[in-house]
Amino acid sequence: MDITLAILSILWAWICFFIIPFGLPGNWMMAASAPLLTYGENSVYTPLIILLVAAAVAEVFEALLGSKMALNAGAGKAGMIGSFLGALFGGFLLTFLVPVPIVGTVIGACLGAFLGAIILELAFAQKDSTSKSLVNIGFSAALGVLFGRLVKVSFGAAGAIYWTITVINTAF
Repeated sequence: MDITLAILSILWAWICFFIIPFGLPGNWMMAASAPLLTYGENSVYTPLIILLVAAAVAEVFEALLGSKMALNAGAGKAGMIGSFLGALFGGFLLTFLVPVPIVGTVIGACLGAFLGAIILELAFAQKDSTSKSLVNIGFSAALGVLFGRLVKVSFGAAGAIYWTITVINTAF
């Protein structure tokens, strides 16, 4: 691998990592470009497989952690669905209302999960919910979304480090 290509490749991996907190698919972009790491006569698919698995696991954690924590706090299926949908819509809509990069997206996703869990739990719950338990459900959903985002960013950092090490081993 040419030195210039190696440096550009490492730069690409870190750009992919830095866009993850914005809610963009950096893990998937890194995985999709993995075949470029080993292009040539001795092509191997190990980087592609590792990065694809890491991206999939990170997505599952991010998508389900808010719902799972809401369930553990006492939410029903409606609260879990509300947490999931609220995080999606909140992360998208509130990104523009809080104009600080990354912070707006994370606050939006957490606030959306909080409100989504409470609203759908109120609307469709089969049981009597007190305001204290609803706040606990919403808070747990928001915390789960935050943890899910942190897990996704952690997987992205691990992928970028793996990419860097692989390129260094290949190029030098």
